[in-house]
Amino acid sequence: MVAARWRVGPGDGPTVADALARAGASLRDPAAAAALSGAAAEGRAFLNARRARPADVVSPGDELAVWPARRGAPPPQVEVLARWGEILVASKPAALPTAPERRGTRSLVTELAELLGLPAPPHAASRLDVGVSGAVLCATGPRGQRHLAAMREAGRVARVYVGIAGGRLEGAGTWDAPIGAARARGGRSLPVVGGVGAKEAATRYRVIAVAGGGARAATLLRLEPVTGRMHQLRVHAAHAGAPLLGDRDRGGARAVTAASGRVVPLDRVALHALSVAVPDERGEQRAALSPVPDELRALWESLDGDGSAWEEVLSTAPEAALPPEARPGPR
Repeated sequence: MVAARWRVGPGDGPTVADALARAGASLRDPAAAAALSGAAAEGRAFLNARRARPADVVSPGDELAVWPARRGAPPPQVEVLARWGEILVASKPAALPTAPERRGTRSLVTELAELLGLPAPPHAASRLDVGVSGAVLCATGPRGQRHLAAMREAGRVARVYVGIAGGRLEGAGTWDAPIGAARARGGRSLPVVGGVGAKEAATRYRVIAVAGGGARAATLLRLEPVTGRMHQLRVHAAHAGAPLLGDRDRGGARAVTAASGRVVPLDRVALHALSVAVPDERGEQRAALSPVPDELRALWESLDGDGSAWEEVLSTAPEAALPPEARPGPR
């Protein structure tokens, strides 16, 4: 629900920050005034139905809308893993969105702007959902943004993920089922195999280890997206009969029974963006690694999984980062 909505009047500008400050000055409650004034910096202000930045110019008659701040625990800390000019890689905690939600006061990019003293949040070249953790490639300026867009178009951005799936899988290969959209409960759109507007999609997978047996079996997977469809890894894993643990939209378990018999509830998706590799603006290959979170290691251990399996996940470089002529053939 929108907290406030109004039309910009003469003299309210010239920027969104000015208009919000003027509106906040009319409130008697200092806390409410501060929340309104800071809405654009937190990603909660919308100018003519588009998310607004503090420096965006307003004109009389423009519509400003502000969403209320989401109440909750303080946001988890983010970490800058690497930085090359206007390109950086940050590690996103599972609980934090990549970019501001309508009611989200904090996100990975707003935390990065505050941490690094940037005038505006960086642009995330890819997004990880709430519930998924790991490396996110960002650009802090227009030159970096153009470079990352060109590298993505050329297929030179490579990502490696690690996931824990329910069920038993074997071997290695490529999942290539096309992905489209379907209507889910509540009317929202959900990516599925097939569906409306299905486009080709490809994910390289490799089974690292299997834990447990029978109904308690779980598989540790190394995953490389060749294409970048929304929720691609989660959709492909579910289509293979092994939804990622915690991926409730696709049948992933909400809780697992540990080897000890203890029930372990899952408050995240068992998927982590382990590494990203991309050539920098000089053509030099760069890479950054986001350590596997303790909660995923603990989950694997609770399933009686072999802890040394994590080292095998880290043992090979992402293939898609290599020039096309240098990539190995199908496995």
